Amino acid sequence: MKEVAPYVLTGALAVQDDLEDEQLDRVSRHLGGIATVYAKHDKIAHTVALRISGTLVRDDVRYIEQRVERFAEENARVAAILISEWNGVTSELVVGMNWDAQCLLRLGAAQEQLGKLTEQYFDFLLRIEPPSSPVNGSPLVRVAIEAQNDRCSTDRFAP
Repeated sequence: MKEVAPYVLTGALAVQDDLEDEQLDRVSRHLGGIATVYAKHDKIAHTVALRISGTLVRDDVRYIEQRVERFAEENARVAAILISEWNGVTSELVVGMNWDAQCLLRLGAAQEQLGKLTEQYFDFLLRIEPPSSPVNGSPLVRVAIEAQNDRCSTDRFAP
């Protein structure tokens, strides 16, 4: 038997100005068969507040998150990070416009790598830019960090 556990997905999305209530209602009805769905569209701020909860198997969680990702890709103005909790484990779900979402994922990976470093002094290189953008100026940033002195310096240099 598959493991059933409490699940909650919460957050807010900045959406396109022309989002129609029917689009949000369709998602709510679609997911309402397997979870409790609260989705409210603020037409002044152009945001959607979202809370989806229930006692679900992992496959249902994946299905819900894929459906929310698809809704965000179609209707979000920018990427967003939603908080997902299943079986007591909290994680982030990055949704929205593909380029914005990829930047947030890369930034999260960079932060995770920084957190794993244990040396007293290290350099970290970070380059985030759209793949189709022309190279302008110096897109690389060098960050040098000394853990003992709490010193952090940033230098820009050409590759």
